[in-house]
Amino acid sequence: MAEQVRSRPRFPVAVLVVAMGLIASCASSTSASRAPSFSGQWAYAKKCDLGHYLSLHLQQHGDRVTGDWSAATNAHGNDGQLQGQVRGDTLYVRYCSDDGGNSYAACPAFSGPEDQFRLENGQLVQYQKYGSVYRRSVALHQDIAGKEVPFDKDCKDPEDDQ
Repeated sequence: MAEQVRSRPRFPVAVLVVAMGLIASCASSTSASRAPSFSGQWAYAKKCDLGHYLSLHLQQHGDRVTGDWSAATNAHGNDGQLQGQVRGDTLYVRYCSDDGGNSYAACPAFSGPEDQFRLENGQLVQYQKYGSVYRRSVALHQDIAGKEVPFDKDCKDPEDDQ
């Protein structure tokens, strides 16, 4: 009886290299497509402690974000435009003011990098720059038509809690 020799299929090294390259490129494009979307209308409201209201309308195109902002207390308010860039999971934002107030340059001149925003548990969390560090500030909720934005009830003066 003649012995049969089994031959293993041999793939050229080039085929393996191409396959590995395709897998790596698919993985990186999947990661890029997972970048968070900051687009939408976002709002924060606090009645107590002189009030604090913040509204952002963001439009994202790739890693660029543009939009409008308004901020107010129970005494006064300001508004203007913003522009930003998404890097990783963080949005870096610069502002300008429609009236040149609130320590921002008058539009269309934008301030240097001022704030960071991150999506956390369905909220848009603002981090403000203090010196060389960023500190958590407020958490904005999606502003959905017909639905009231929840008020922040973390008040310094307990008598102000409404």
